[in-house]
Amino acid sequence: MLAFITARVPSPVQEVADRDPGIFTLAFALLRTVRRTSAEAFTLHCNLMAKAGGPNPF
Repeated sequence: MLAFITARVPSPVQEVADRDPGIFTLAFALLRTVRRTSAEAFTLHCNLMAKAGGPNPF
């Protein structure tokens, strides 16, 4: 189906300059994953410290 659509387009499509090139999407997705993972790791650390009777990191 994609081959049929591209065969019908008379000329290459011009993309606008303000379009997201994808690198921003990738960077934000990576940052969001790192932040979420680090928050979960810190919560796990705090829970383990509380179970062991250690100091409260807060």
